[in-house]
Amino acid sequence: MQPSTTSRRSIITSLVLSIAILTTTSSSSVVAFVPASAASSLSPSLREAYIDEQYPPSSISASTNDDQIEASSSSSHIRTPTTSSTSSSSPIVQREQHRPPKVHPITGGRISLVGAGPGSPELLTVAAYRIISDPTNLFIVDRLVSEEILSLIKGEIKIANKHPGCADTAQREIYDWCATGVARGQHVVRLKIGDPFVFGRGGEEVLEFRHKCGVEPVVVPGVSAAFSAPLLGSIPVTHRGISNQVVMCTGYGRDNSSPELIQYHKEQTAVFLMAVGRLRSLCQNLVTMAGYPVVTPVAIVERAGCPDQRTVVGTIDTIADLAERYDVKPPSTIVVGEVVNVLLTEGDFVVEEYADESENNGARIRRIERQGLLIQANVD
Repeated sequence: MQPSTTSRRSIITSLVLSIAILTTTSSSSVVAFVPASAASSLSPSLREAYIDEQYPPSSISASTNDDQIEASSSSSHIRTPTTSSTSSSSPIVQREQHRPPKVHPITGGRISLVGAGPGSPELLTVAAYRIISDPTNLFIVDRLVSEEILSLIKGEIKIANKHPGCADTAQREIYDWCATGVARGQHVVRLKIGDPFVFGRGGEEVLEFRHKCGVEPVVVPGVSAAFSAPLLGSIPVTHRGISNQVVMCTGYGRDNSSPELIQYHKEQTAVFLMAVGRLRSLCQNLVTMAGYPVVTPVAIVERAGCPDQRTVVGTIDTIADLAERYDVKPPSTIVVGEVVNVLLTEGDFVVEEYADESENNGARIRRIERQGLLIQANVD
């Protein structure tokens, strides 16, 4: 005899309830499930952090009272990462089970990790410009962010002096500033030159913000100097028949080491970021360790996109001397490869005229020397 429809429904309902009871009581704490339809009853900060951002709704209590939520912040209703703090000395990263909320559930503080581009305000993204124009934000920046961009910031600014030799100390100070801002309920804007994730510790900072601040930062990509700086100096990183591959490198590896270099290929462009401080040793290693000919063209684009942009052009065996002669400083982008000579002309460079002391048939000889220095290119 077949059971009636009502009987079948009763059996199914009983099974579902049994499974639900077993599931909820198997853990060390019982949590109340909050359906998305009930999101309107939560406080705005919790709604954004847990519902809109798809943080597991099972990890919060069904309470709609903000005082009750704050009082229960130390209970198991709010999950926090259980792994230890990320160590800068270990390259191994443990995968998290869940991302933390983008808005701190107790203080309402949050972090935005924003790329400032190579230096020109006109190369800021629309999203980045909107964020730096908000006077209520707290801005944590590096010393390499250009004055032109700093002048656009309306809110409070803290600048870290990340000079060689004290970068780790400055980085810890940055993390402390960010954690303090989140604890105070502020919107902390971590503003970094270029794109934060191209040799800019962007990934490391995301992991640290998760552990130290308890929030997932909102990432706003920036225009990377690896591609924009060469072009602002009239140097394309690829060109048909000249270069069909691009290698991006940094001058400084972990613990101030020198990263391993990619071997020379005639149709290859190598772009180095944060390397002008060890340019001479870099050029030596390119020849002795990577097989580059000493006549390979090299260009340095200094302060790309800014009014005082300069481009210094030479070869592997001359560029270090030229950089010293013109006192090239960071932020600078180094380009190595035949593409350096594709678009530049002799007329682009500074011309120095002088008269030779020797004479030719009674007439003094006037000489013209074109220096390897281009003051501006594609910069209004």
